[in-house]
Amino acid sequence: MADKKTQKDVSKKSSSKISKASGKSPSKKAIKDTAASQGISLSKIKSKVGKRKSNLLKLCAEMNKIALDAVDKEVIKRFRILIDAAEEDITKSGLHAVLKNWKDVEVSQFHESFHPYIKHYIFMMKRKLSR
Repeated sequence: MADKKTQKDVSKKSSSKISKASGKSPSKKAIKDTAASQGISLSKIKSKVGKRKSNLLKLCAEMNKIALDAVDKEVIKRFRILIDAAEEDITKSGLHAVLKNWKDVEVSQFHESFHPYIKHYIFMMKRKLSR
């Protein structure tokens, strides 16, 4: 019994080391090995590793470029956490609307969880223009 628990702990540590060391998600072989050693299905692990929310990450990067103070940095930090936890991305046209036409953007067209961050981006842009 203790051997199984030790194997699970080792496999968790090794898969996290792989992803941390390479700076990207673990390889298919590492995912398969982890799934086999933990006795869980491969599809469950893939669903946790897989999806990149590139449009949300682009918005976050733009916010980071115009951040001025600690409040902005904290909002961006929380936004990154939300991006990691989110199941969906915003559309490319939605991203374009926020970045290029931020004065006319309709916040209600986005998921409710993104409203505060889009509103904060609009605030940051207004503040940037007033300087």
